[in-house]
Amino acid sequence: MKPFTIYIAPVAFVCMLTACGTHTTETPKDEVAISDSLYKNVQTAPATFEQPSESIKLNGKIEPNESKEAKVYALVSGKIKTVHVEMGDYVKQGQVLAVLQSSEVAGITNDVSLAESSVDLAKKNMETKKELFESNLATQQDYLSAQIDYKKAVSEQNRAKSVASITGGTSSSYSLTAPISGYVIEKNISNNSEVRQDNNANLFTIADLSTVWIIANVYEADISNIRLGDEVRVTTLANPEKDYIGKIDKVYNVLDPANRTMKVRISMSNANNELKPEMFATIKVSTKPSASLLSIPAHAIVMDNSKQYVVVKKSSGLEIREIKVLRRIDDKAFISGLQAGDQVVTSSQVFIYDALNVQ
Repeated sequence: MKPFTIYIAPVAFVCMLTACGTHTTETPKDEVAISDSLYKNVQTAPATFEQPSESIKLNGKIEPNESKEAKVYALVSGKIKTVHVEMGDYVKQGQVLAVLQSSEVAGITNDVSLAESSVDLAKKNMETKKELFESNLATQQDYLSAQIDYKKAVSEQNRAKSVASITGGTSSSYSLTAPISGYVIEKNISNNSEVRQDNNANLFTIADLSTVWIIANVYEADISNIRLGDEVRVTTLANPEKDYIGKIDKVYNVLDPANRTMKVRISMSNANNELKPEMFATIKVSTKPSASLLSIPAHAIVMDNSKQYVVVKKSSGLEIREIKVLRRIDDKAFISGLQAGDQVVTSSQVFIYDALNVQ
């Protein structure tokens, strides 16, 4: 037994030495801590009660103001001789847009000429009858008949001149003129094209674009949140960085059965002509605020396992709080789970959250 004991003892001694030499000291988790410097310099924002003012996003299109728009029709048939304007041109009231050659205008001019000749003839006949009546060579009835014929001729002359003034033609030419000053936003004729009087299509549309309408579509689910007078911010693809401020001044109160939307109108000043007809627009409607809710900066929230957390700075240190986001509007989050005045960490919050989670 003695040799066996001598053999085992060295082995046990070596094992003890080996175990002692390979032992490592682990750092307990609760030794991880936030430095005093980070605690002092961390940025925070207080949780405060606010009334969330939501905005509803609508899509719309810019259209001319109908009260400052004029459609130009041809009152006679004819052939287009010359066109003096193109789409987008600015025209002044009375400016000639196009000239037609028209047989109807030639007939109207002839009617005026005949009516004037009839007036001259009837006037001379009346004067002759008057002299004969005064010389007892004609009866009073003859003189009265001559007066009536003269009045009829004058009436026909006035009618012919009125027709000529309405058509605006002279000889065989008929001029289409601008009824208002503005931009040509529609043009449906070209040189040598034929125009018929019974065609109900307009040849030109002139619009004063100093003010425009923005017609927006409101989905059925948002109708209850849209009211007359709601303030809106409008942006366009042409100038996405600029907001145009306006108000809803017309709610149409009927739904389009095709797309289940209701239209609203925003009248917008357009002194610089930046808003052009047919432009697409994005409209944000500021709805009336609801009850006050606790608000914090949205970027202070830390997401972890589908839950929301914030880091709160207290006099005793930093701690993690789970919250529930009720609503998020722009850079603010309306939440529950905190108290008014709690200081929410807004810088390095993800790093601090991870460090506190290790503890």
